[in-house]
Amino acid sequence: MNDTPSTAPTSPSGDELVALDRRHLLHPWTPHGVSEQLMIVAGQGCEVTDAHGRTYLDGRSGQFNATLGYGNKRVLDALSEQAGKLMTYALLGASNEPAVLLGARLAELLGEPLTRTLFCNSGSESTEAALRIVRMYHAISGRPERTTIISLADCYHGTTTAATAMMANPMAWTGCGPRPEGFVQIPSPTRCGACAAGAEHEECVVPGPEALEEAILAAGADTVAAFFVEPVLGVGGIRPLPDGYLRAVREICDRHGVLLVLDEVTTGLGRTGAWFAHQREGITPDLVTMAKGLTSGYAPLAAVTMTERIADVFATDPMLGGLRHGHTTSGHGLGTAVALSVLRVIEEDGLVENAAAMGDRLQSGLREQIGSLDGVRDVRGLGLMVGVEFDSMARGFEVQAACAAAGVIVRCEGTVLSVAPPLIVTAEQVDRIVGALRDAVAASTGEFPGV
Repeated sequence: MNDTPSTAPTSPSGDELVALDRRHLLHPWTPHGVSEQLMIVAGQGCEVTDAHGRTYLDGRSGQFNATLGYGNKRVLDALSEQAGKLMTYALLGASNEPAVLLGARLAELLGEPLTRTLFCNSGSESTEAALRIVRMYHAISGRPERTTIISLADCYHGTTTAATAMMANPMAWTGCGPRPEGFVQIPSPTRCGACAAGAEHEECVVPGPEALEEAILAAGADTVAAFFVEPVLGVGGIRPLPDGYLRAVREICDRHGVLLVLDEVTTGLGRTGAWFAHQREGITPDLVTMAKGLTSGYAPLAAVTMTERIADVFATDPMLGGLRHGHTTSGHGLGTAVALSVLRVIEEDGLVENAAAMGDRLQSGLREQIGSLDGVRDVRGLGLMVGVEFDSMARGFEVQAACAAAGVIVRCEGTVLSVAPPLIVTAEQVDRIVGALRDAVAASTGEFPGV
């Protein structure tokens, strides 16, 4: 018998992790060689720790998904309990308890008639599922010619093939052609130049929702299946849609028999200070997609919730008598159990209300302390989803790096730096984020804050 005591495996050092990362990983949407700047190994609350032992305030919730922060015991307990009971059972011809309960809970949060949910694994998958659903819905209903999908030019609905076909940005599809047919982009609504410059006149939107109706008529109203839209353009610059825009496009869609699909992958489940951003407008879409905050990053899960009218059509599908779409892990038991726990924590801890209050504090603080500094073009957002637009990409990345050096994580995409801390963020942490940005912007412009 060998009495030599066993030795526990040692974790690689920070430098070793960086070397392994550079050798073996491909990072999505990241230039080669950048990943060593941030090697996260642990997290607690709103803070994360890197492989070198340095702690940061996560001012972007990972990829907008860590809405409850890190190490939430109630969520971890729910995950462990479900794993010990049943990791999952596929929903193809069967079911599992947490998936059923989550579907019922989402119906409560969204309200009638949004009562039927298909689960998938990521925001991109939810886009693909919604696209297939709207086209099949029309085909089964005797309108197979309705296949055209309309979206905003500055949208982001994911990186799968059809999702990228919705986007005008060539970064999404160059070199991946040929692009699928049947997709039309319309100009994204934005404030006119005078409004953006602060002119004293009634705010106007250029172009307005009439761009959608013009596109429907140009394509032929009887050929259009759906309009996909984000309540806040995320990758498109953290640009909330103007007040009234969603109400107007809802009316246009109804007038022409076009389905309205709301992409709430980022904005849903409390991020904007409401359970769902579209509820602020008092409208009901035909389908809603969600992911990110659904599980707060503790497990992969996404969903497409639709009206009963749409779901019931699939019972008449002559090929199956049901929905011809889904995956082995659709409605995975661990993911849906985590989501149920996340929704309970959001409700019990009043995090929708906290997101609204802390979002107001974040936006007002940024406007007051950096809004007039050189190089800052705009501060905008909704709830805890805020964008700071700079005069150049170089300045944005300079500010991002300076914030990281100060222990605050934010992220710049193009000329817009996004700030989206977890829903559990405190007033003190919001002020810390504002202070870090104030100092970083002031240093980048050569100005000093008057505080």
